[in-house]
Amino acid sequence: MENLTEENIRIIFGIKIKKLRSDLRLSLQQLSKKSGISISYLNEIENGKKYPKTDKINELSKALNTSYDQLVSLKLNKNLAPVGHFLNLDVINDFLFETFGIDKGTLLNMVANEPIRVSAFINSIFEIARNYNLKQEHFFFLCLRSYQELNDNYFEDIEESVATFIRETGFNNMPAVSVMEYEQVLKDKFGYLIQTTDFADYPKLKQLRSVTIRNARTTLLCNKKLIDQQRAFLYGREIGFSYLKIEKRPNTTPWLKVGSFDHVLNNFRAAYFAQALHINKELFIKDIELLFESTRFSPEAFIKLMDKYNASPEMLLTRITNILPKYFGITELFFIRYSSKEPEKNLKEISKELHLSNHSANFEYTLSEQTYHRWIAKSMLKYLLEQKQGEKTKIEAVISENGNGNEYLTISILRPMTELNNSVTIGFVLTPAVKKKIKFLDDPSLLISKLGDLSKNEFEAPLELRKIKEQKEKEAELEKLLAGR
Repeated sequence: MENLTEENIRIIFGIKIKKLRSDLRLSLQQLSKKSGISISYLNEIENGKKYPKTDKINELSKALNTSYDQLVSLKLNKNLAPVGHFLNLDVINDFLFETFGIDKGTLLNMVANEPIRVSAFINSIFEIARNYNLKQEHFFFLCLRSYQELNDNYFEDIEESVATFIRETGFNNMPAVSVMEYEQVLKDKFGYLIQTTDFADYPKLKQLRSVTIRNARTTLLCNKKLIDQQRAFLYGREIGFSYLKIEKRPNTTPWLKVGSFDHVLNNFRAAYFAQALHINKELFIKDIELLFESTRFSPEAFIKLMDKYNASPEMLLTRITNILPKYFGITELFFIRYSSKEPEKNLKEISKELHLSNHSANFEYTLSEQTYHRWIAKSMLKYLLEQKQGEKTKIEAVISENGNGNEYLTISILRPMTELNNSVTIGFVLTPAVKKKIKFLDDPSLLISKLGDLSKNEFEAPLELRKIKEQKEKEAELEKLLAGR
């Protein structure tokens, strides 16, 4: 094991002592008597708080019928080896222990009491990660998604920070916010130097949107290919980093390397700040109300909103996912973005998704719903690609019903771009309360039949869910059989 911290060395030593003591069926009191070391000090050793000196290690080796070298070796036996690996992972130290402050002693006690079972569990996690190519950054982004979902994707503290920033600076976020306004704030308030570049001297960086160089004076290098909407978001995010005093952050867009969960979380918070600053909440709530008051679904209305706020489809729909749960009581919704940095994968893989639900504790329900969300989003994308004409943004909406008896309103926007296309989809369950809020649901244009062949195939639950159902049916049959004997 490489790069072990002093703390982890203490923990591994403590694990070995407790395991050997347990194997010999010695109590702390008995080991104390045999080794001449106090019970309180032994307790601190076993809990990874203290690392004994040479003379005490010698006494422990004699009392535990082992050698000095075996005790001080960092090598763990086969049963405990995964635990050492587990403790040395950045994802564990950064995420569980540093970010959330989970006590390593808790894990230590679990390991000491049930070393084989815990090691088997850890091995299983590693095996799943290997089989699904789950890298550390994937884990971080999954955790971020859970964080958003647990908070209904609305963060009052950031909304309040935006409001305070506007009061303090007089920033004019009445739509549409000009790029010059952002530039002025970054330069005057936060001392930024902003430069545009084509990264000609650095060909490997040509696909980057921006690079932030944080020296005595922060320099923001922006790719000259960026359109105003992209620049506005980047500037707004930089304001978010600076105003929220965020230090742990990525310095390139897109990311070159995901360092820790703090980087992922902080980047999300700064991006949320940028969107909340760019799209005035009070005005936007009124615009959504007007949208829902219309008796006809109008793609043009969404185009007008994007123009009004100078917002990309992704920013517009993402901001809607912030507003709907908090101000409209629409808490069961999803957001899916299809895009890729690699042209050959363009619009073939999901690059961002969010699923808000009131049934998160029900695994079967959640699995079925999320699979349906992806299916209907992909169906909408296929239809939009078939309908696409030239460089015009395409918007469609349908009402559909899934296997759980839920009706959904799903809206997709396909935006042709210079380099890669981008598709974003939002959908939400049409509960009786929601149906009262949205007047255009009776619009005959909202027919799922327009999607063609894909809509004619009955939605099929995922394999995992079908297996669960089959297992329950077998268990019911077995109960019947046993009851009749």
